[in-house]
Amino acid sequence: MEPEHATVAEHAANLPPGDSYSFPPFTQVSTFVSQIFWLGVFFAILYFAVANVFLPKIRKALADRDGAIARDVAAAAAASATAEAAVKELEASMAQARGRARETAAKARTEADKTVAAETARVEADLAAKLAKAEAEIAKVRAAAMANVAGVAEDAAVAIAEKLTGVKPSAAAARAAVAQVLGA
Repeated sequence: MEPEHATVAEHAANLPPGDSYSFPPFTQVSTFVSQIFWLGVFFAILYFAVANVFLPKIRKALADRDGAIARDVAAAAAASATAEAAVKELEASMAQARGRARETAAKARTEADKTVAAETARVEADLAAKLAKAEAEIAKVRAAAMANVAGVAEDAAVAIAEKLTGVKPSAAAARAAVAQVLGA
C-alpha cells in the first residue's frame, strides 16, 4: 500500500523508463502555439483596456486633484491677503481711535484746566472781596477800639493818679496825658 502523500521524488521514481518528470503544460508541444496566441490576445486586450479605459480615468483624477490643490492654494492666498488687509485696516482704525482719544483727552484736560482756572479765579476774587471786607471791619473795629482805648486810658489815668496822689486830676489833664502817650 502506498502512502497517501507521496513526494515528487517518489513519483519520479515510479515513472516508466524514458519518461522524465516535467510540468505538463510545457511538455505538450502541440498546445504551446495556441497558448502563446491566447497569451498575446489577452495581453493585447488587457493593454488596450488599461491604456484606453483606466489610464485616462487615472490621468483625469490626477489632473482634477492638481486643479483642486491649485484652487485651494489660490483661495488660501486670497484669504491670507484679505486677512492681512483686514489686519492693516484694523491697525489703522486703532491708530485713528488712539489719536482721537488723545485729542479728546487733551481737549478735556484743557477744558478742565480752564474750568479749574476760572473757578480758582472766582474763588480767589470772592476770598479777596471777603478779605477786603474783613479788613475794613477790622479797621473799623480797631478805630472804635482805639477810640474806646483813649477813653478807657483817660479813665484809668484819672483813677491811677487819684490812687497815687490822693487828688483827682481834671479830665482835660488826663486827656492831654493820654494823647501824649498814644501819639508818641
